[in-house]
Amino acid sequence: MGPPLYPTLYAPSEGYVFLVTYGRSGSTLTQRLLNSIPGYCIRGENGNLTYFLSKVSSYVRDNENYVWRREDILKPEAGRHSFLQDILGTAKDPWYGAENVDPDAMERALMDMFVNQVLRPGPGCRVCGFKEIRFHEDPAFFTAHLETLRRAFPNSRFLFQTRDHAAVANSSWWSKLPAAKIESILSRAETLFRSFSVSHPECCFTIQYEKFAAGISYVTEIFDFLGEVPDPERVQEILGHRLRH
Repeated sequence: MGPPLYPTLYAPSEGYVFLVTYGRSGSTLTQRLLNSIPGYCIRGENGNLTYFLSKVSSYVRDNENYVWRREDILKPEAGRHSFLQDILGTAKDPWYGAENVDPDAMERALMDMFVNQVLRPGPGCRVCGFKEIRFHEDPAFFTAHLETLRRAFPNSRFLFQTRDHAAVANSSWWSKLPAAKIESILSRAETLFRSFSVSHPECCFTIQYEKFAAGISYVTEIFDFLGEVPDPERVQEILGHRLRH
C-alpha cells in the first residue's frame, strides 16, 4: 500500500510536518519559517478536516460490526460468530460488504484525497503539511487522531507549539473568556501535547514561542530536528516581522 496506489499522498518525497497548537500561539510565524525552507509546503489551518477523516477511519477500524466480519471472513464457518455463520458474505447480512473494507487502505485513500484536494502540494514539494489550532478540542480523540496521521502520512513529524498563557489570554478572542477557563483549556492542550511527545520522541519537537527571542539560534534547533539548514537572512527577515497578537 505505497506510492502506486496513493500517488498524491506519497508525492512529497521527504514526508510531512504537522504543526499542532492552539489559537494565538504565534504559529503563523512558525508556518512562515517552515515555508522558507526550499521544497517545503506547509499550509495553514483547514478547520481540522483530518479530525473528521480520522473519525471515519477509526470507526471502520474499531467498530465491532466491521471487526467481527473482517476477522470472521478469514475463518472456517464453524469458527465464526454464531450469528454470522450462515450470512457472512451474502446479501442476507445487514452489514453485507463490511467484511471487505480494509481500514488501512481506506485510511490512506482518505488522506490521499485530503492531500490532493486540500494541501495540493506543488511541483518540487519535498515536505508538505499544515498547521492546526483545533486538535485539542476533542481530548478523548486527540491521540487517535494523531496516531492516524502518523500511520497514514509517510515520514510524519509533529511540531507542538506553546506560548506563555498570560500572553495568549490577552490576545484576540481569548481575552473575552474567564481566566480560569483559558488556563484550563491551554493546560489540557499542553498535557495532550506532552503525552504524545513522550510516546513518540523520535518524531516530535515542542516549540516554545518565547524562545524565538533568541533569534536564529533557536530556529536552528527546530530546523536541526527536521534535518534542515536555515537561511540566516531569510530567518532574520521573518523574525523581524512577527504578527502582533
